[in-house]
Amino acid sequence: MNKYLKWLIIVVPFILVLIFITIALLLSNKEEEVKIINKEFVTKDGRVTFSADAKYVSSDKGEYDLYLNKDKKQIVGIFTYNLSEYEEKTDKEILDKQVGGFIESRKNTTLLKKESTIEMDDKKITKIEYSGKTDKSSECVYIFSVITFTNDPNYVIYVNEVILKSNYEKNISEMISILKSAKLN
Repeated sequence: MNKYLKWLIIVVPFILVLIFITIALLLSNKEEEVKIINKEFVTKDGRVTFSADAKYVSSDKGEYDLYLNKDKKQIVGIFTYNLSEYEEKTDKEILDKQVGGFIESRKNTTLLKKESTIEMDDKKITKIEYSGKTDKSSECVYIFSVITFTNDPNYVIYVNEVILKSNYEKNISEMISILKSAKLN
């Protein structure tokens, strides 16, 4: 009995210490979850609502139908198109024209991610990504997208999103979430 008692006195504390260390490591490796509070933003014509982090600020800027800015590091510019009122007759024509105009007005732009499509039940999102730098800006990623809605294919949303290239990995999923949040009112 004495032999078993010695064994228990040595082994049990060792096992408890291992369990304590394991729990401490698991808790220290668990990243804090950041709770993002979203806010809804509506285009000037009232037809589309986007959901984005409440830290975005909406402002009147140029010809945009909705312009959002988050800490001057993330920008979302939105234009609405009724195809019957424009020279461009498809979402692809709008995307090509806008991207072409952007590339012509900037130096040192490179294709970052080729054109891709996200199909959803209520909409189709076509996007393409470029990186570039102007004389007055840091290196940025430009995400150009068009959104076509299943219920009204004649109504197209063009979105130009800008994020710092150094924050690309951290913020790209948020930028895509904003595109996916678009709802036709």
